[in-house]
Amino acid sequence: MQENPFIQEIIKEAREDAMASGLERGIERGLERGLERGQKKCAIDLILDMLNEQFPDDEVHELEPALEEIDELERLKQLHRRVSKVQSYEEFKQILEN
Repeated sequence: MQENPFIQEIIKEAREDAMASGLERGIERGLERGLERGQKKCAIDLILDMLNEQFPDDEVHELEPALEEIDELERLKQLHRRVSKVQSYEEFKQILEN
């Protein structure tokens, strides 16, 4: 049974549109994830830089793995704001653990 060329063309166009749409969604998701990762990395770097500045004698870099485990950017922003308010490196570590 031979299909109508018009129907074949419609099916072909529908497949191409679906592929292009899927590709666009994939690119958007990739860009969003990349942006989120970049924001997260920036927030972590700012926290560590501030801690290094405020408590230069402490082993601030050991906090990096714990900070990287935090998925929510807002939590990292909260921690960043807390750095300037803590009195000691140990106090910040306790906040981070809670």
